Parts: sequence; C-alpha cells; structure tokens
Amino acid sequence: MTDASSQEFLQCTLVCRDSKTLLSGGYGTGKTTFIEIAAKMFYSNDLGVVRCHQELTTFDILWALDIQKFIGSKIGAITPRTLITATFKFVNEVQRLNVQCQNSLLELLSEKSVIFSDVRARSPDYICYLDMNPHDIGTVGLVKALMDRIDFFLNVKLLGVKETHKLLVTKYHKRHVDDLRTLADTVLTVEQMAEIWKDIEKIKVPNDVFLKITLVASLLRRCIKTDRSITSARYRMSCGGCLYMGEVCSEMERPIAHRWIDSAVKLSKGRAWIQGRDSISYDDILWALQYALPHRLELKQSVFTRYANETEWVIGKFKEALTLKEDLWNEAISLLKPAIKGDESAKKKLAELKTKCLAVADLYDWVESSGKRGGEVKAP
Repeated sequence: MTDASSQEFLQCTLVCRDSKTLLSGGYGTGKTTFIEIAAKMFYSNDLGVVRCHQELTTFDILWALDIQKFIGSKIGAITPRTLITATFKFVNEVQRLNVQCQNSLLELLSEKSVIFSDVRARSPDYICYLDMNPHDIGTVGLVKALMDRIDFFLNVKLLGVKETHKLLVTKYHKRHVDDLRTLADTVLTVEQMAEIWKDIEKIKVPNDVFLKITLVASLLRRCIKTDRSITSARYRMSCGGCLYMGEVCSEMERPIAHRWIDSAVKLSKGRAWIQGRDSISYDDILWALQYALPHRLELKQSVFTRYANETEWVIGKFKEALTLKEDLWNEAISLLKPAIKGDESAKKKLAELKTKCLAVADLYDWVESSGKRGGEVKAP
C-alpha cells in the first residue's frame, strides 16, 4: 500500500458507495489493519465483520438465532447479523469460505437484500472490503461469480526499507504501540459519508468518455471469427490469419462483459470528487482499469512468461495499447456523427481506419447498421 497510485486508489475506494474492494496479499502486509482503521476513522466504526473459515455456514455469516424465541415460535427469533446491517462490511480471508457461503454473498452485495425462510433483511448503502492470502494452502479460492461482482482489486506488496523504518518509528519511537488501530480517531460519521456519496453521484461523465469506454469494451469482448461469449469451454480457436491478430483479445481466453465498466466509472467519479472536479476524464478511466479489470481477466498461459500477474498485464500491455490508439480513436470518433448522418466521405474514411483497429471496426458496424434501419438516427 506504499506506492502513490495504490494510496490514491485506497482513498477513492473509501468514498465509492456500494463498492466491493478485494485486497490480496501475504501475511503481515497490513490488509486487515488498514480496513479496520478505515472503518473507525470514516464510518464511525459501524462495522460488520466475518472472520472466514471452511466450517462456516450461510446462517453463521448472515443470521442470528434467539433460541428461546425460536422454541416459542415468536417473531424476531431470526435476525440479521451485522454483516447485513452495517454500513462498513468486512469479509476477512474470504478465500476460506465454502462455495455455498460465497454464493450467499452475491445477493447481499448485489441486491442489498437477503432472505431466510420467511425473514427478509435489507442492507443500507455500504462499502465492503474483502481480503485474501492467495498463497493460503487448502482453501477453496473465490468463485468466478463473486469475483465478477467485486468492483476493485489490489495486490498488496510488502513494505520497502523506507516504509518499514517509518512503521517502526510510529510503533516504538515515543511509546510502544502494538496495535496501530488504537492510534486512529473518528474523522467522519456515516451520515457525513452519505452526504459525500450524494455529491459523488453528481459527477458527470462526458459523451466522449462514454464513446472511448465503448471502444475499450470492444477490445475486451469482440472477435471477428466467432462470438466468444457463447463458445464451449472446450473450444480452441486459432488467431492465425486474423486481421486483428495483434490486438489484446489474442491473449485472452474469455471475453469480459459489462460490470468492469460500472466499476471503472464508479472509481473514476470518486477520484474526480477527491480532486475537486465536477466530471471524469478518459485519463481517470485509464487509471481505474488497473483496479477494475485484473480479477475479472482470464488470460492465456503464455502471457505469464512475460507478466507476473494480471495487473502487470493491464498496465504493461493493455493500457499501453490504449495509449497508442488514442489519436486513431479521436479521429474515428470525429467521423462517427457525420457518417451516421449519411456523409459518404466520413463513412469512407472510417472504413479505411477500421482495418487498423478492432474497436474502430465496431464503430463502422454501428454506422452500417444505422444506415440499414433507415430514417432519422440520433447521432452521438
């Protein structure tokens, strides 16, 4: 958590309503300490925690049972636990949960509502942190459905020399402090954070940013040979001879659907608010990709001879490819509106550009489909 980008990222996650952030790292990297300090400082310690292990059941993590009321068949025998009712949720060592428990989190984190028998409970608006040790032996790991619903992911690195020295001075220079959480004081209340959420929702997303996000999405899901979203897991496709063989799709086993976009926009709005801006930029989206994409990716094995993990691939391969395409995309976007309105020269130029980029080919298909429908078309 020591580099500037990671620090900025963690600041932004603290103000993103209904966000789910997964911190991954080895023992002693400070994941739990950071999360519990954040709950105390910014959410009045309105904290619901589950310390995960394999024997937990869905009932253990979500519901509490009053035995006396249950025996007497009284109302209120089953009540929601704090993981449901708290504004700040923390799932500690989530990879230790069995599959059934992980699946039970899907409804809570996505719908903010859970049901057991005839008892229904709702969660307030919230933020949720999950942490895991990827090298923990004998654990279940995370199911893909839960991974896809997690908004942001960060690999937490071990401290360097400078940061270790600073930590030691903090803990032992003037007084002996075993638990850093005791040094934290409340800065904001839950009510104040709710007002911040309302402000962040007002942050605008310009239309040119919408269009570029659409082009980024195209690179992550489009294939001119086949619809890879419906292919069998046993299907093996060769990229040989493809006009767009150099695109990032050639290094992906599966396409990526839509949820990463919601996550990237959410994080970008938080960043814009912290920086005092009233709208996000495409640069915000590019920055957010390294946190919204890695845990959702399924890359080919050959990729990992060059990149240590998915985050490094996003930074070193994907973001670099997007940067190189920016001038081409700006030109293509400038041609889109006149081409949809019937300007043949714009359409011809767009047809030339589509051979250079898979995403621009999608723009050209948009123009073509608009022409086939006939009548007046609302241009972007």
